[in-house]
Amino acid sequence: MARLRGKTVFLGDVAQNRDNNLNLLRFLAAATVALSHSFLLVTGDPESRPLMKATGFSIGYHAVDIFFVISGFLVTQSWMRRSSLLDFTVARALRIYPALAVCVMLTALVLLPPLSNTSAAGYFSSFETFSYVILTASLVSPDGTLPGTFLTTPVANEVNGSLWTLRYEVLCYAALAFLGMSGILARRKWLIRTAFVIGLPLAALSLFPIAYADDTILGHFVRFGLCFGLGVLAYEYRAQIPLHWAGVVFLFLLTVAMRPYAVFPLSFYLLTAYSAFWLAYIPSGWIRNFNKAGDYSYGLYIYAYPVQQALVLTMPNLTPLHLFAVTLAAVLPAAILSWHLVEKPVMAKKGDAAARLRRLGRWLASRKLMRWI
Repeated sequence: MARLRGKTVFLGDVAQNRDNNLNLLRFLAAATVALSHSFLLVTGDPESRPLMKATGFSIGYHAVDIFFVISGFLVTQSWMRRSSLLDFTVARALRIYPALAVCVMLTALVLLPPLSNTSAAGYFSSFETFSYVILTASLVSPDGTLPGTFLTTPVANEVNGSLWTLRYEVLCYAALAFLGMSGILARRKWLIRTAFVIGLPLAALSLFPIAYADDTILGHFVRFGLCFGLGVLAYEYRAQIPLHWAGVVFLFLLTVAMRPYAVFPLSFYLLTAYSAFWLAYIPSGWIRNFNKAGDYSYGLYIYAYPVQQALVLTMPNLTPLHLFAVTLAAVLPAAILSWHLVEKPVMAKKGDAAARLRRLGRWLASRKLMRWI
């Protein structure tokens, strides 16, 4: 096993250290999603995406799974540090919604109006435009359309095909908050029982093709529930999980061997989870410098798709790899600005926001207005 000061390295030994590769891992995952979408948006053929023939799933599919595993781990850590529903909710909401709202408004009101087949007057007076902003920014309907936009691209009438996963992320947050408020997260025996009650049916469902189809709600719940749940369990058992490259190799070979069988998706989730933790905490040296720059993954993830659609519309001769390269060059500045101007400053205020909400609650209670809320 790998050694840390003469001891075997366990996930719990390194998970508290901010000197890690999490920002790099998430950035690479977001870039991989953009790469996968580059093939889809140029060809219009889902089967053209990398790894589809080898695994039955696109490379972007596996990258999103990394987000959910890491999120399950880190958000559980966040809950344990706060153990307050208000603090937890404020922190999660500020991480998701402000940057998303800015992205949606810039997309709908700045980037895409010049590309619409509808006149400017018609575009900005359309109910569809403003319903898109409200419903998409709130994740009530993350796959909305805009008037006269992307009617002739290979993937038509789709503005931002990346945002739908955020709704499931929020649902995972809500499920975790329920487990925390009920005391289950604080009691290992109850957590294990809950994992069996919820996890075993999800694992069983993962054996059936309908449960991991890309276009079924059931499949999304199975996939994201398992990946997020693996992150939660990894945090609970972090002191007992050793991290070593041999574990990655073993799970990779096991997953390859399971390719002909129904258990293949489940084995891939396990490989994804363990590999993500190894990559996040074990490789060291110069590679760690990326972590100091900031977390640009969210901005890259939410801005890439509409920019890719705009590039396909205006430069239809781009190849998938050319589209990917141009997308990174165009979106990375937006992701950097999103982090430094929106995400990081807003997250720094989460304590103040929670305190203000507490004061508001006390004020309402003092005036006997809480019964109306």
